[in-house]
Amino acid sequence: MTHFHKLALGVAQFSILLISASEALAQEFVVAPFNFRVENGFYMPASTNSQALAGTKQEIAPQTFMQEPAPNLSLLFPHPGGILLFKSKYMKDPANVAGKLTSPSLAAVDTVFYNQVYLQKTGGADKYSFDICYSLRIDGKRYYTDFRPHDFTAFRYPVVYHKQLFMLASQDIGYEVYADKGYPEHFHIVVFDMESSGIKTRFVSEELPFQYGLEFLDESDHAIKSEYNAADQSFRIEIKGLNETYKGVWNGSELKHLN
Repeated sequence: MTHFHKLALGVAQFSILLISASEALAQEFVVAPFNFRVENGFYMPASTNSQALAGTKQEIAPQTFMQEPAPNLSLLFPHPGGILLFKSKYMKDPANVAGKLTSPSLAAVDTVFYNQVYLQKTGGADKYSFDICYSLRIDGKRYYTDFRPHDFTAFRYPVVYHKQLFMLASQDIGYEVYADKGYPEHFHIVVFDMESSGIKTRFVSEELPFQYGLEFLDESDHAIKSEYNAADQSFRIEIKGLNETYKGVWNGSELKHLN
């Protein structure tokens, strides 16, 4: 290969790298998927370490505005006391703490590092835990966390009269070695104001009083029914799970549980 061809190849590779970087917000990458090599033990999440949280004063402002709903749009709904976000995927190093997030925030997940599966025998039962790292962006800044985000893949509906976007967020809790695949739970309703320049968070519910209990939730399951009432400009949603059904109504400013 001549020097010219080497140079041309280098430019092409650099161009591909730039293109990949610009598209990172629109695509989710998976690094080191499970190979079913299970180790004995239990993984202690770094992002919810109470001692590290207590010693962290720096707070990270939540993202409440986005130009448009990204395909990989997620919601971080911190536990009371917050969650830690890190500067790199090496989250056991205290020097890599970027700060703590204490309020619900939009985030765009672009890479998921599936590092390790752990198995601990407890009372004759198998208890799995997972070393998973999520690389994400909040207001354009990159952070890393092992706190599982909620996604918005199940349901979204434009409430046109109120110029709002009604969306359902859930957290896949997985099963056995499939850490974050299937069995969505911990539902929240999130409502955005639709502005000319993007969407702005208006309302984030507490966790809905509801357990879904089924493996998947998508349009083909017909588990979600919704209805817009033009007479009072209200929007009703019903989610039918294995043993429970959630019913709620949104009037443009408040969410009321109907069961």
